[in-house]
Amino acid sequence: MDDREVQRRAALGAFLRSRRERLAPGEVGLIGGPRRRTPGLRREEVALLSGVSVSWYSWLEQGRPIAASSQVLDALATTLRLTGAERRHVFELAGESDSGPGAAAEGCPAVGDHLRATVAALAPNPACLLDRHWDVLAHNEAEAALYGGLDELPVKRRNMIWLYFGWQPIRTVLKNWESESWAVLAQFRASADRHPGDPRFAEIVGDVSTVDPGFAARWERHDVAGFTPALKRFDHPQLGLLTFRQAKLIAAEDPDLHLVARYPADPTTRRALEEAESAG
Repeated sequence: MDDREVQRRAALGAFLRSRRERLAPGEVGLIGGPRRRTPGLRREEVALLSGVSVSWYSWLEQGRPIAASSQVLDALATTLRLTGAERRHVFELAGESDSGPGAAAEGCPAVGDHLRATVAALAPNPACLLDRHWDVLAHNEAEAALYGGLDELPVKRRNMIWLYFGWQPIRTVLKNWESESWAVLAQFRASADRHPGDPRFAEIVGDVSTVDPGFAARWERHDVAGFTPALKRFDHPQLGLLTFRQAKLIAAEDPDLHLVARYPADPTTRRALEEAESAG
């Protein structure tokens, strides 16, 4: 092993040991005896609860060059009561991708008040907060006004993919819908392929396929793309032609959260937003 690999395995072992030592036996349903000399759980207890051998787990903590599958890492994360950030850290140190049930649950994170406040503060510019499934977790009134009735949709359908393909008016409201929709779907496909065990992606694809006959064929093309800044043009029924520049920022506390902000690209759009805010 090279030095970086040795350091990575040592860091993984040290991290697992630190979390093991923080857990009291009672937290995992064990009875702590009066003669325990080890703080927290013993290695054999973690091994038993995780379904691995004591020797194998000991070697893992010692930083030895052994393979750790995603299933075993998932079991260890559950046994050690790891948070979402801690779980991701373990998988990254082990060089494994996290696609287990715990990873899927982390895909719908709670949104902090500071992020909601940031989205609201961007008014009168439209802004929203998306998770890795492109579910809209927070938005301001200007964002809702672009699509009309966003707040009235069921929570499961407050999703950008559903809006692009399941909400028929967007095909006339959004200029260049054809090229825009391909770009959005390619970005969504890339995210889905990075999380193959996450059921929310399949749920969205199935839901949209019921309302857009051509969606399934598009999905099966497996087109992927990353985000690229581009002008967004809306032919709004009340505000007229709106042109935006778009920025997409990743939240530091959770890389699955993306803040999408749209800024006027011309004076006409700026005035329309300001007038709409004043009228509201």
